Amino acid sequence: MIRIFIFSYSGDAAEAVACVRCARMAVPCASVTVVDDASSPVQEETAEALRSMGAEYVQSSWERHGNLRGPDCIRGMLSEMCREAEDDDILVKVDCDTALLDGGWLRWMEQRPWCQMYTSGDFVNGDWRVFGCLYALRGWIARRLYREMDWSLLDDRAPEDWTIGREVLARVPAALCRIDEPWRKRSPWSIWTAWCWPSRTVSAESYAARFAVVITGSPRMSNQPASERARVMHLLADARERMLREGVAREDDEAVDWGDLLAACKGTAEPMQVPCMDLAGTAEIDQMSWRVTPSTKTRYDYQYRRTDRHRPVLHPLAAEEV
Repeated sequence: MIRIFIFSYSGDAAEAVACVRCARMAVPCASVTVVDDASSPVQEETAEALRSMGAEYVQSSWERHGNLRGPDCIRGMLSEMCREAEDDDILVKVDCDTALLDGGWLRWMEQRPWCQMYTSGDFVNGDWRVFGCLYALRGWIARRLYREMDWSLLDDRAPEDWTIGREVLARVPAALCRIDEPWRKRSPWSIWTAWCWPSRTVSAESYAARFAVVITGSPRMSNQPASERARVMHLLADARERMLREGVAREDDEAVDWGDLLAACKGTAEPMQVPCMDLAGTAEIDQMSWRVTPSTKTRYDYQYRRTDRHRPVLHPLAAEEV
């Protein structure tokens, strides 16, 4: 079973409604739970709207430290996500400002029991850094994190996304996880991207036709109200729903004219790159060795290869005891 969790508070009430709409559209078979901050909850009419769309609405009392940070918050999130989960369930955390437009990648994970985590991220300074906008975990690994993590070692400002990503990779070989880079020049196959706010010609149709996950809050404009992000998310949902009604499939990466797509998605603005460090200072890397953590006592050697779909993936070449 796929279980989707959205963590909200009063400041992103409008986005939470749009997020639930997108999730229900993309994965109709999934359960959707909105976990609201009891210290700053959404208004009752918003809670009713969430329930009317088929979401379960609950409140949490643990401290969130502003933006899902710290041991109390991370432990509380895992506790809520594991509450009714079976070991093989897929637990999905979605930020309120993230539009989930297509659930194909979750069905891909569902059909591959070996995949323990699916997310987007970057390889920075020798480690994978998981992005918190949206990630999916197997039920058993989320429960294991809740039981085994040493909460006393976490700082009160420890970000939930990086922490959970790091802890999963400390317990599961990277070969059993899928981490996609966000859409950019060196990863044009990616289904993950961010809405380009500076563009005057950007269209919801172009994004809905190509991407499965669109982040509207990062990067965000300093003077941008939450209502504007919610408006864009509804536009994306409208565009995707029209595609579903008309039987139009999301574009395949092999059939895309990338020059035209850059122009359509980015408009007249300069292409926006997600900040990250290129591996070894280059756009691509031929080979690397990565130690998961000292506690695993195993070294995994990986090499970047191209599949028949020109998609960079990590293939395990060897695993030897050290």
